Amino acid sequence: MKISVAMIVKNEEVLLARCLDTVKDADEIIICDTGSEDSTVEIAKKYTDKVYTDFVWCDHFGKARQHSKDKCTGDWILTIDADDVLDCSFDELRAEIESADKQGCEAMNIFTVARGTGISNVFPRAYKNIPEIKWYGAAHNYLKKDGGEIKTYNSNITTIYDSSPSHKKDPNRTLRILTKAVMEDRKLTREKFYLAREHFYKRNWADAIFWYREYLENPGWKGEEAQAYYMLGRCYYYKQRTQEAYNSLLRAIQINPNFKDAIFFLAQISQPTECMRWMEFAEGADNSGVLFSTFPAKEKDSDYYDEHFLKDNDMSRYKEIMEFIGDIVKGKSVLDIGCGLAELSKYVDDYSGFDFSEYAISKAKDSSKDLNVWVGDAYKVENYKKADLYVCTEVLEHVKRDIDIIRNIPSGSEYIVTVPSFADPSHIRLFNKEYFNKRYGDYLDIKLTTRFNWDSKNRKWTLGGEPTGQYIYLFGGTRK
Repeated sequence: MKISVAMIVKNEEVLLARCLDTVKDADEIIICDTGSEDSTVEIAKKYTDKVYTDFVWCDHFGKARQHSKDKCTGDWILTIDADDVLDCSFDELRAEIESADKQGCEAMNIFTVARGTGISNVFPRAYKNIPEIKWYGAAHNYLKKDGGEIKTYNSNITTIYDSSPSHKKDPNRTLRILTKAVMEDRKLTREKFYLAREHFYKRNWADAIFWYREYLENPGWKGEEAQAYYMLGRCYYYKQRTQEAYNSLLRAIQINPNFKDAIFFLAQISQPTECMRWMEFAEGADNSGVLFSTFPAKEKDSDYYDEHFLKDNDMSRYKEIMEFIGDIVKGKSVLDIGCGLAELSKYVDDYSGFDFSEYAISKAKDSSKDLNVWVGDAYKVENYKKADLYVCTEVLEHVKRDIDIIRNIPSGSEYIVTVPSFADPSHIRLFNKEYFNKRYGDYLDIKLTTRFNWDSKNRKWTLGGEPTGQYIYLFGGTRK
């Protein structure tokens, strides 16, 4: 089977080679340049002799995609962008495509995960090279088969996405293209959905509400419809129209009861008792059938946290929390479970800690050669060396087996735990006071409860003050 790779590019000299290195074993690489002013074409020619510059850009991605498809001679085509990388070998991709073909499928779904955010979506990036399958859509383009549905295969293949620096040269491109498209044809459906999303990203809440409501008068498939109600709910909330937000989120959940993001957002805007019940409901949601998701499908591995700490090693926003803990634990030995960069060691005299991120531990040791920290898994009880007090700051929201970590703390020991209320690409669950009590009450005697609110002006967690939507709870007491 011959597999072609099809790309459209413009001013991608920064990322193009990185992408092409992951697909260089394809049988054919087709690259259509749409007007680069940098070295993109020269870089492309190092990987393939099929580089074309004949397409005149007309603010229509669907037409550009179709132009690149028409030049492919393979049996199947993989469409990929310069700011993506294939997260597997090309042989693995080939095997999945061959499996899809044997089952009579005409396209293959591939996961795309945004690096650093964990936000993912599923899209048929690989498809059979037949005339009936064509590209449509001025922006956020899509495949459609003339005269019927595309039979699609669900693969385990993933691409990783990094936003291209070239986007900064024309930041309003997608908004401009979609506005033009829907103004020329108000019957367009998918374009209204993505136009609303562009306004949401730019915090144009009123315009986003208008276009989501326009879309929902004649919605597309269920995953997209649920997403629209979820985003509409968020827009209403930001416009302080709480009841309308509540109703929209309920509609999203009604369409897809596994929509974890919608359930958690509903929890966040609910009263404390209702919030706890929604959080419990969210625990069982797996995001199946969701178009875009913030929450991870599974617990993140050490590579994710290595990269996270590489990019974000400024822990100053947690200073008040660390100082507060330091005041409590004076004169006591402390074991820091999931210590990260060991920021707490600055406020504790008798300190030790562990984390499964090798990068975090290496950076912690660099800051103090005598620091007693080591690489260790929080699920393994052998890492829980004897201490007067056990600290677990922002760990329980990241892991599936959080109860196992709580149980690893020796019975009768003092503990301090912090948990967040806000969504993050690595957060499996969120907390309020009631939910923490119910989840861990069989194991933890809670004697201390303190709330830190987010000071958005100074970008730090602060004790007291006016309650904010985002907060971190600190709990302390004795392990039962």
